Amino acid sequence: MNRIEVTRYLETRFPRELAYDWDNVGLQVGTLNKPVKKVLVTLDVTKQVVREAVEGKYDLLLSHHPLIFQPVANIQFDTPRGWIIKELVRHDIALYSMHTNFDVATGGMNDCLAARLGIRDPKLLDEELGIGRYGEIPEMELDEFILHVKKTLELDHVRLIANGTKTVRIVGISGGSGQQHMYQAKKRGCDIYLTGDVTYHNALDALQMGFALLDIGHNAEKVFVAEIKNALNREFPDLEIDASKVDTNPYQLK
Repeated sequence: MNRIEVTRYLETRFPRELAYDWDNVGLQVGTLNKPVKKVLVTLDVTKQVVREAVEGKYDLLLSHHPLIFQPVANIQFDTPRGWIIKELVRHDIALYSMHTNFDVATGGMNDCLAARLGIRDPKLLDEELGIGRYGEIPEMELDEFILHVKKTLELDHVRLIANGTKTVRIVGISGGSGQQHMYQAKKRGCDIYLTGDVTYHNALDALQMGFALLDIGHNAEKVFVAEIKNALNREFPDLEIDASKVDTNPYQLK
């Protein structure tokens, strides 16, 4: 089987045209016009993940977050990104990324997150940007809901920006850095909005709006790995599709 067949299937589900203009999706390093037997799926491309791909003799590395966002002026092997590119090329491992096209697409990031949280009949949160989901869940006390989020999304911790909310019934969510969509979530009547990377000043703004946020961190997007692995296993049962065992979350609680 050719690597092109794998990426062509992925592009039918998560078209590259859906990606935002600032994003860089698709083939990042290597060539797709070669055979494939083993595929490794990861959220981020780090040196540890590349070592895993090399040691496991994988042909294709699929990531959510791109290694390369902006045009590259040089490739220096003694930098992390330069080392990664060198090793991928040296071991003939193609790197292919699906970022905001996966976030926006039906069945992508936010549908996966909404499904895990049990949001019923999720609707589009931000129609202008085509991202995020919101909808109803069975009513829960706030503390109960937080435990539900941590369990279903497999999170060690979350950050609550509270405004006195006692119960949760309507939930908004956007994976990654989606704090700018909290205004849409407020307009949609959400009791709480879940996203990652909420800054100090946006947290203050939410409190002053009388709105509740739950910062679930950027690493919550790791649901990408299971979704892509399962989809490829169904479509290509003869290929070996594996999820990276590397935890790329850069934050540790002490």
